[in-house]
Amino acid sequence: MTNKNVLHISTECYPPAKAGGMADVVGSLPKYISKEGWKPTVITPRYNLKWFNTHELTSVYSGSFEMEGLPTNFNVYKAEEGSLPFDYYCVDIPGRFDRDSIYLNEFGHGYQDEPERNVSFQRSVLQWLSDPNNKTSFDIIHCHDHQVGFVPFLVKKTAAYENIRNIPCFYTIHNGAYNSRYPWTRLDLFPHVAPNLRQYLEWDGKLDAVATAMRFADHVNTVSPSYLEEMKQQLPSLQFMSQKEPGKFSGTLNGIDEEVWNPKTDELLDKKLVSSVDKFKRENKEEILSELYRVSDVPLVSFIGRFAHQKGGDLLVPSIERILARFGFVNFFILGSGDAYLEKFIQSLRDKFPERVACYMGYNEALAHKVYAASDFIVMPSRFEPCGLNQMFANRYGALAIARKTGGLKDTVIDFETGGLGISFDYDSIDDLTHAIARALQLYKDSKEYKKIRSAAMKVDYSWSKSAAEYCHIYNQLIS
Repeated sequence: MTNKNVLHISTECYPPAKAGGMADVVGSLPKYISKEGWKPTVITPRYNLKWFNTHELTSVYSGSFEMEGLPTNFNVYKAEEGSLPFDYYCVDIPGRFDRDSIYLNEFGHGYQDEPERNVSFQRSVLQWLSDPNNKTSFDIIHCHDHQVGFVPFLVKKTAAYENIRNIPCFYTIHNGAYNSRYPWTRLDLFPHVAPNLRQYLEWDGKLDAVATAMRFADHVNTVSPSYLEEMKQQLPSLQFMSQKEPGKFSGTLNGIDEEVWNPKTDELLDKKLVSSVDKFKRENKEEILSELYRVSDVPLVSFIGRFAHQKGGDLLVPSIERILARFGFVNFFILGSGDAYLEKFIQSLRDKFPERVACYMGYNEALAHKVYAASDFIVMPSRFEPCGLNQMFANRYGALAIARKTGGLKDTVIDFETGGLGISFDYDSIDDLTHAIARALQLYKDSKEYKKIRSAAMKVDYSWSKSAAEYCHIYNQLIS
């Protein structure tokens, strides 16, 4: 049977360019849909990041278009065969993406030219696809998040890309808290849009990428079932559109790449899992917690992620202070970056409790793997969480999740007292988080019960297999 072709358009893909969980999804989902009879291809911008500078890239297309009265030149490059387990392309747009960070400048703020960056990337990809001389063709275009949310409209309603008008567009909302919303003065960023069509780009007086995508994509999904229901209440455009066309929307839980996230074979671990989980934990604790007091026989609770309001980063420090005042037998490791105030807040906690708190400010993929391997619990006090992958990584490496009941966490972290394999709590409050961590530590004291739950958690199938089949089922419906 001939493979059907799907193109994933995204601003992230692991390992070339990662800022968050979307990169893990775009870097792993394609590997699994290939087992369902689909041939995956991924295209992202080309950044000034290590991966792009250490892999062979061949120019396959050059183009130019006018944006706000000025020419925008671009080149499409293809990665050498075997660089990734799927075909991978990147778009070089001089002056737009050739930076050493994906979204944030050196001060932790978004780039001021985000509209120009996002629209120029979308237009470059579509010009490449619609060029009659381009021999690369696709049966589905799968767009990931707001940065490429205008693609379905541009494909279906603008004359510039009429050659690809019949290709179905699938759109995934990875995080509804973010959006590309521009004032009407930025309409000149787009190719010509007929006056009678401009209303379809608008929501609440702005050019709105997510609302536009939901209008014109052939199918829209969120990355967990619970998040879809939450977003219907929080995102007016989704509520309106899902009521109008309910069959067009679905929630599909993310998975993880169990070849990458395997404690027995993980190339980023110096101390791999051989047979004893206890030994595995002890050796990894000793490697990353050498400066803390009494490492091997003390439970380790860790946080990995962005220091942001969404992630509940502001709840961490006061909760940890309360736990340390109450329990003497606990260590903490905090790995992440983000809000400058929260970074200083966390560093002050480390300075106050140098024998109990370790922290690393920044993104470090190898260290993240080691922290999962060393931890007994991973804490996720998110105010909202579209899916969350940390809880899946954690379970795979023998760490139980302490997570708030929201979005994908609600779907995947069921409290151990109700037959689940984690510790869950209801409210984004210091009291609730502190109580949840305390319950986790009490569970840890019951060594037999803790190890029984840990063993079961490590065996849960979090692979992409089931979710990939759901995606491909929808793909097949769209092209039929």
